[in-house]
Order: sequence, then structure tokens, then C-alpha cells
Amino acid sequence: MDFTITISGLAALTAAFQNSPQAALPFLQRALAASSAVLAKNTTRATVPWRTGFLTQTFKAQMEGLTLRWFPTASYAPYVEFGTAPHIIEPKDAKALYWSGAQHPVKIVHHPGTKANPYMERIVAASEAEINEQFSSALEQITQAIARQTV
Repeated sequence: MDFTITISGLAALTAAFQNSPQAALPFLQRALAASSAVLAKNTTRATVPWRTGFLTQTFKAQMEGLTLRWFPTASYAPYVEFGTAPHIIEPKDAKALYWSGAQHPVKIVHHPGTKANPYMERIVAASEAEINEQFSSALEQITQAIARQTV
């Protein structure tokens, strides 16, 4: 023996869920764009090492589909973020290295390495709560859009 319950509006609800990726996309993209602005707002002297300010000025956002990248373009950025191991510095084009105050000629330098300064972690930590709010709001809007499709 079968018992059947007819759910009114089930066909419309099923169709709305099938269309939900298209309905959700604009809301998610807006949340990503807003997240980019939040990351930019938190990429400051308080979170990024500051000597000249150049590193902070080189950050850029890149959004493809539902992926957002926030990254510095300065060539030395990875060395600041991750540090360096001890290494030897030798002249490339000249016969010696030069800086004022050193006894010249300097043919080789045994650099002790650089301690990591994880500025990206600080940017993310400063931005996390506000980015979560952006996506929470997007989820509410997506839910409302799907509900409107079923009515």
C-alpha cells in the first residue's frame, strides 16, 4: 500500500533549485568584489611592513569567475612574507659590491637570512569578519531570490 503526499509548488521549487547557480552568481560576485574592497581597506601600515610604502601600493585584485586573488606585485614581496635562508651575495656585473661605510672592495657577503614577516596572514585576519558578513548577506539574498522564483 502506498501513501502519497502532494506538495504544492514542488515543481516550481525544483526548477528554482535547478536555476539556483544562475540566480546565485551575481550575489556571489558582488560579495567577492566587496571582499576585495575589504582586503584593500586592511592593507595598511598596520598590517604590511612599511619602509617606503611601495609594497602596500603594489597590491592588486584579480577576479576570475568565483575566485578572488589579492596579492602584491612587488618582486620582493615573497621574501618579506616567507623570509630567506642564509645565502651568499656576490656581484653580478661588477667586480665588487658597494655600499657606503664598507671596507672596499667587497667581493662576497654571507647574508644571515631574513626573518619571515607574514603580512598576508595579518591582512586576512583583519578582513575575515567583514568578508564573512558579505557572504552571509549574499546567502540571504540568494535564498530570497530562489524563494521568489517558487512563488
